[in-house]
Amino acid sequence: MVPKYFKYFIWLTIIVFAGCTNNEGYVVKGYITNNNLAIEKGTAYLFNKDMSVSDTATITNGKFIFKGKLEEPDIFYLMIEGSGAHTRVFLENEQFEITATLDNNLNNPQISGGTNQKLINAQNEKQNQLARQYNFHKLNKEYNNPTTNRKRQKEIEKIFETIKEEMLQFQYSLMDKHPSSYYTLKFLADNIDKLPLQQIEERMEPFVSSPRFSRNKDLEILVSSVNQLKTIQPGKPAPDFSMPDKEGNLVKFSDIYKENKITMLDFWASWCAPCRKMHPQLKEMYQKYHPKGFQIVAVSFDNSREKWEEAIKEDSLPWIHLSDLQYWNSAPRDLYQITYVPQYILVDSTGTIVRLKIGEEQVQEFLNNTFK
Repeated sequence: MVPKYFKYFIWLTIIVFAGCTNNEGYVVKGYITNNNLAIEKGTAYLFNKDMSVSDTATITNGKFIFKGKLEEPDIFYLMIEGSGAHTRVFLENEQFEITATLDNNLNNPQISGGTNQKLINAQNEKQNQLARQYNFHKLNKEYNNPTTNRKRQKEIEKIFETIKEEMLQFQYSLMDKHPSSYYTLKFLADNIDKLPLQQIEERMEPFVSSPRFSRNKDLEILVSSVNQLKTIQPGKPAPDFSMPDKEGNLVKFSDIYKENKITMLDFWASWCAPCRKMHPQLKEMYQKYHPKGFQIVAVSFDNSREKWEEAIKEDSLPWIHLSDLQYWNSAPRDLYQITYVPQYILVDSTGTIVRLKIGEEQVQEFLNNTFK
């Protein structure tokens, strides 16, 4: 005969362990205001990362509820009917509460719930703290002011680099504390070409070796990207590609670098303000070193021929220009793992990569040493 207290212990154990797991899915309770008043009625949407609708909810007196179930945590975007504003939430099968306002386009919402969202909240708080500490918004406005000279821009760029480094160190600390979290996996996948390759490989190991992530799409992309990055390190052959020039002629990259001592791939776009800020410096380099064997091949991620050609004309760019006008779907993007612009890669006459993803000052230093 089983003692009564033992039966009670078994029942209590079942209750406790049932409370430790959530098989019921997610519940997101939200409250949205506009002009400091609750939205009387409307529709709230949850979008996937591919911007397809995942869930909808009716808004009544500012309140709405999403309910569903996920196979695994992921980033979703909350949008409100009639507004182009959106905010991110790292959703998982837990209870969430979101309070936001359209007064500031859903920026800086209050989101509670979920382990990964808590890490996003900590990241956002650190980012806001650094913005206040360094007066980022004022500096950014000054940097983009047409009257700001290049010397001052470089001073501001150094402050931006300091902010970036402090933020990165904070993100490293979050990943160190949560090495196998979905937050860490998402960070690695989103920053594949901003971190040292060795560090990415080390940090992705817990995911690669865990059956829990065997079907994770972010991990698949991360592994594929790392394998491609290994093929474009300095000393490796530059992947060849062909793209149309302004006249529509198909140009092969290898036909260009064979004719020059050093060729620089310049990934840019007409809509990229930092890219165009660099053009005066690139023109100085080109004028100085082109007669000695330096060439620039500018690969644009534009999707408008008119805007692409207009930017080339406005900035008076004398080098080779290529684009398939496919925006971020441009063929060289995956070959060279480009996730941001501007970005510069130097290749010698044999097609060997000599410098990868470097900045203006590093390009200048390399050219000075090469063309003494």
